[in-house]
Amino acid sequence: MNRTEFTDGALWLGREFLKFFYSPVGVAGGLIDAFRGWKFSRSWVRLWFHLPSLILLIAVYLVLGFSIFGREDSRIQLLSVESEKRCTTKLMEEICDEMSEAEFSKVPGLSNIEIVQYKTVPISDLTKRYAELLSKRILSMQPKNQIAHYRLGMIYSLTERYEEATSEMSALANGVYGECNQANAWMAKDLLKRRAAGTEVSTTELAVQLEKASKWKNVDLRLVSYFARILEETGDATRAISLTKQAVTNRPELNLELARLYYRQDYKQEFRSAASLVEDIFMKRLNTPKEKESDRLAVAEARRMTDRLEQAAEILEEGLPKENSGPATRRELSEIYRLIYSKSVFPTEAGPYQADLDQLEKVADTDPSNPNISSEIAKLLSLKVTPSKKLVGVLRKQIESGFSSVEAHLLLAVGFLEKDKIKEAILNWELALGKDPNEIRALNNLALVLAKESEDNIERSIGLLNKAIALSPNNPEILDSLGDVLMMANRPKDAINKFELAIRFDPKRVGTRKKLVEAYQSNGMEDDAKTLSKVIEKLERIKAEEESKAKEASESN
Repeated sequence: MNRTEFTDGALWLGREFLKFFYSPVGVAGGLIDAFRGWKFSRSWVRLWFHLPSLILLIAVYLVLGFSIFGREDSRIQLLSVESEKRCTTKLMEEICDEMSEAEFSKVPGLSNIEIVQYKTVPISDLTKRYAELLSKRILSMQPKNQIAHYRLGMIYSLTERYEEATSEMSALANGVYGECNQANAWMAKDLLKRRAAGTEVSTTELAVQLEKASKWKNVDLRLVSYFARILEETGDATRAISLTKQAVTNRPELNLELARLYYRQDYKQEFRSAASLVEDIFMKRLNTPKEKESDRLAVAEARRMTDRLEQAAEILEEGLPKENSGPATRRELSEIYRLIYSKSVFPTEAGPYQADLDQLEKVADTDPSNPNISSEIAKLLSLKVTPSKKLVGVLRKQIESGFSSVEAHLLLAVGFLEKDKIKEAILNWELALGKDPNEIRALNNLALVLAKESEDNIERSIGLLNKAIALSPNNPEILDSLGDVLMMANRPKDAINKFELAIRFDPKRVGTRKKLVEAYQSNGMEDDAKTLSKVIEKLERIKAEEESKAKEASESN
């Protein structure tokens, strides 16, 4: 090779090297030029100089290009693998659920379709920090990486940075980085927990999150069940059934929720088929290493819905000695015993009721904290049946421990009132309101009794009744009671308004009309009082005639 050829080759090599950075396509032109030069000059020296140089440039370009300008996706993948290896996404999901389970399980209306039993491995603080660092590193290169955002949201949850976790999960749930149904499940649980804590939550927003969460194959079955219940309560039972049937294909356990839907909608044939399938699915797990407490509960519920109470009790009794048996099993068994007991309560020919008190004691022995026990004992008192000493003791303990039901206190209050034990009646209505501040019957009755007890209580009575009216605006009974209390407060004009409203919502109220006559008279409206008195006489005459005809028809039959 002479000096000229070497100089030309070196210049060509320099130009081609630069082309790799500003015009990669031009490299192909350089290769073609090399072959053309050989073709016309037939200089093998020129060809063998260009060809190795070209191969060398390609190698350099690939190494530099992939190491400096490329391979971002590869680095992200390596970081993702490292992050998943250190702390798996599934493990973080389980720990997040475990941390929130105690709070989430208190949500009213949740199904017991799946009693979650967590056996997770704890994650060290160092691992959490490292996983967070890796997620943020990925996001620095790929800001819209969905998995990195999701893992970061869970890390914030694990480290109790609630606002940051909510921000990440909300963005994911709203589709900012694409569909992410697991984030919808997180948001749905969060909304339900907030609602249970008393925070106002939009039902529409909750329904949206629940619907999207239901598409996740690993969704907590209780969320699907809750969403189906919302649809059913809003009059869309058909959609609720359709949703559950779709979910059943991925989660056969949801056949239990499907059976419940059919049962409530009175689809007899479909219900029987679904209930039978529930038994088949869950019975296969019993007495195997995979058995969970929820399996026996599901079988028992299917049998209870088909009115096989003794068989339902039997399957739960068999599970009591097992390690996975817990409070839920005892509560369900106690409820089944209670249903068996309720069939023993009926009137005798002599008049008084009879009841199998031994069976009711069995209910209490199985689960002393079951609030329905207090309701049953209170019912006995209202039916003039004397409970055993043991049951009286159970009732006292339930009241002291706060296990007693609202219904029990309502029944006890009425019983005490009939015996002129006013203080005890007031105490039980107060206890009922302590458990449910929106219990209308307690608000109404307590207000009336307090007002009759002392003038000092009238303002509180009016407040209680106004709250009851806010809860049930068209309730004639409450309007009538408020009219009574306003008359006691010497406010006949205001009382007239309430009595008239009560009559508007229930035109057959003769007693309210009589009170209205007194209110008219107290307000100096004599003409209105006389007119209304004539209406009352007419209504009473019509009522008497109807009762007489009914009596004659009964005697003739």
